[in-house]
Amino acid sequence: MQDLSSKFEKQSTLMTILKFSIPSSLGAIIGMLCVLTDRYFIGQVAGREGMAAVALVFPYAMIINSFNFAFSGIAIIIGIKLGAEDKESAEKVLCTGFLWIFIVGILLSLFLFTFNIPILKILGASQSNMSSAIQYTNFLIPIATFQILLGQSTLIRGIGDSVTAMGVNIFTGLFNVILDYIFIIKLDMGIGGAALATLIATALSAAYVLIYFMKSNVVSFKRKNISLNPKILMEIFKIGSPRFFNQLLQSSVITVTNREAGIYGGDIATAAIGIISICRSVINTSLQGFNQGTAAIISYTFGSRNYKRVREVLKIQLFTVLSVSTLLILLMIIYTESVVRFFIKNDPTLVDFTVSAMRLNLFLMPFTALFLACNNFFQSIKESTLATRFFLIRILVLNIPLVYILGYFFKEIGVWLAFPIADTSVAIGMFYLTIKKMRKMSNDN
Repeated sequence: MQDLSSKFEKQSTLMTILKFSIPSSLGAIIGMLCVLTDRYFIGQVAGREGMAAVALVFPYAMIINSFNFAFSGIAIIIGIKLGAEDKESAEKVLCTGFLWIFIVGILLSLFLFTFNIPILKILGASQSNMSSAIQYTNFLIPIATFQILLGQSTLIRGIGDSVTAMGVNIFTGLFNVILDYIFIIKLDMGIGGAALATLIATALSAAYVLIYFMKSNVVSFKRKNISLNPKILMEIFKIGSPRFFNQLLQSSVITVTNREAGIYGGDIATAAIGIISICRSVINTSLQGFNQGTAAIISYTFGSRNYKRVREVLKIQLFTVLSVSTLLILLMIIYTESVVRFFIKNDPTLVDFTVSAMRLNLFLMPFTALFLACNNFFQSIKESTLATRFFLIRILVLNIPLVYILGYFFKEIGVWLAFPIADTSVAIGMFYLTIKKMRKMSNDN
């Protein structure tokens, strides 16, 4: 553990954060740039119909990603146990967690394949875009197991190897773009080619993650530790459950938003959501890498009871996410039309509609960044119950009701405003509790 202590605690706080967060952020940003390129190809080839189909199946990707978050507790538990110098327990968590990933991923894919068409109808697919949606999901659904495995690249960062974790993300994104060009542009496979490219790139990267932990000298697979231990699974899920439920509920919000926007604005509103959702993801993903880097430090230093270090990391994290998110949102609001035209050509009606909708939907997004950073902190110190409650309030108490209420009174404008109002409300409450927790740690120290 001497080596890990030197990585997490011996250097200055700022240098440690930069060491872990810069590679993580770069990997996340490059990955997102590749997703943008993916959407660009779809927009150029399939136009409004393709973007509407992407918006409709976006909840599928969120459902798959929710299970990725469900197993995010693996990295946090291992980080805390390594901080407490308990390597044997850390390896038991690693082996049990990965075994359950395979089981859950396979069952999830079978479920989604069985009920694919009924689910698409619930999501709001119409006769005009059902064919494209089916074509996309036929390749998207098998990604489940590989995507959850790839999500464990955060564990590579959590054991001190941030450069390799970055490399995995970069490879996935760049290889995905190359395959996109081949399948969509050269082979004319349309929207299905985009999903197939993602499937192949994700599968290869997931295989590398498995090989990495077969050879790691920090924590590695050992046959004696492979089991279906339900106690370890529950501990993993307890930590990952806030983000798991958040993603599931977010998919519900997107479904409700798609349907309500479609009622008031038709297919053009659904296509606009496809563009807006990817722009929101750009901002969130730009900060997600930074949050993941700080989470590794917070988990380890919390496990070693170095509360002063935890507070220092959190202060830098909050300042950074607020500053960066504000800058990104200002740029998107100023250059909204250019951003929208990146995805859509020869459809000025869709461009004009999306520009006004995006500005309404994004302008309060720094509060979303604040909420996610504070929530990341509570999960990193294993206070997942509080994080879960706030996620439930965010979606069930505020967001979904506001879509219906504001939509009823203000039509599609109300639909665009529901999300920012909900996130601003929960961010204020979560920030208050974060400050309170930091003061308690100061007294404990």
